[in-house]
Amino acid sequence: MPRVTPVGASLILEHVLADPSVPAAVVTKLLVALPFPSHPTPRLRRAVLLRRLAADPVSESSLDTLQLLAALPAPASPIAAAHIAVAAYLAVSASDFDDAAGALFARPNGRARLAVDEGGSPALASDEVMTTVDQFEAAVGNSFSQAVLRGLWGDRSATEERVRELLAAEWAAIGPSLLVQAAERIVGDGAVETWRAADEATRAKLRILAGEERTHEILSKLEEPTSSANPISTPAVEKVINSLKTSCAELHSVVEDPLPAAKAVADEVLAARTEKSVSLDAEEARGQPTTCGTAGPSAPNDKGKGPSTGKPHSLMDWNPTARTFQWEESPGPESSEPSLRRPHLPSPRRAPVSPLPPGENKNRRRRARKWCLLEEETLRQGVEQYGSGNWKDILNNNPDVFIGRTPVDLKDKWRNMINR
Repeated sequence: MPRVTPVGASLILEHVLADPSVPAAVVTKLLVALPFPSHPTPRLRRAVLLRRLAADPVSESSLDTLQLLAALPAPASPIAAAHIAVAAYLAVSASDFDDAAGALFARPNGRARLAVDEGGSPALASDEVMTTVDQFEAAVGNSFSQAVLRGLWGDRSATEERVRELLAAEWAAIGPSLLVQAAERIVGDGAVETWRAADEATRAKLRILAGEERTHEILSKLEEPTSSANPISTPAVEKVINSLKTSCAELHSVVEDPLPAAKAVADEVLAARTEKSVSLDAEEARGQPTTCGTAGPSAPNDKGKGPSTGKPHSLMDWNPTARTFQWEESPGPESSEPSLRRPHLPSPRRAPVSPLPPGENKNRRRRARKWCLLEEETLRQGVEQYGSGNWKDILNNNPDVFIGRTPVDLKDKWRNMINR
């Protein structure tokens, strides 16, 4: 077995000892086999103290362990509660209350010895600590106060429960080991950045640590073109995109679409033109023209006779399109009867207007509209969510973004984005 260097031993011990699931027997054998580092990391020191406290939760040595835990950076809040609980239980359970209370709760220089560390700083000072110190000092020589304190602090199981609460909080806040952090940088989420910054010699070492399969995956990601990566996939940009989507939806809800109103006006105009054309055709059909000339001297002036009279039956006989017509009477040269002079008014026949709308010109292409960044980003996310080819699903689930687009538009745009 190769000899482990002090640095390697420190990394192994910090990783194993700080894992509460590792049994104590395995930890003991490991401490015997590996040299303990002369300058352990704060995480390794915390792990050793927590395991010592778990093996001996209520004793005078556990008070020293709690003091050392409090001296480490960022101590957990239950340390003071566990410390005062252990000290109080030891005092009330001792055969000589006065001696035990004096040793544990004495106040040299006006400060509670329990509430200060070796350097004199109040590492374990709290309101509960100071109140308990006052209570034990007042109970020295007072049997009634001692009986009250035994009822408050004489339960060993309650004391151990406070110590277990401290252990749970400390194990939860101990954080990952240096080996775990290094593994994350080599084969985890930060592997691409680590391998990109490494030279060939370093990559050879990383290949041994990562294995061939993981190395192939990392190198494949490094060889991917940077253009395929989304340059705007940051939380800030995602927030702006969501804001733009919300603004588009609000704009569509506020601004009224003018197309329905314009279509209604067009329908009214078309209906009026159709009705007018049908009316003119009906009048032409009813008002057939009659052959009528200038009345001669032998023509009887019988107004009760139909076609023999000199006047037409209706105005439509001469001009079906006329609404009003003035008749002009002029005396004839050989007759006292007035003669009728018919003006020459053409009667053009209007072409009937079809009531159906004009057919759509399929050869006329739609006007191209440029794609914006919001549409491209939404299309990219839609392909990731629904898959390439499901253009109708992508369009139906983003109606507020793809306004006026068709599934064919989405397919063509995605092909252009891939080619680009």
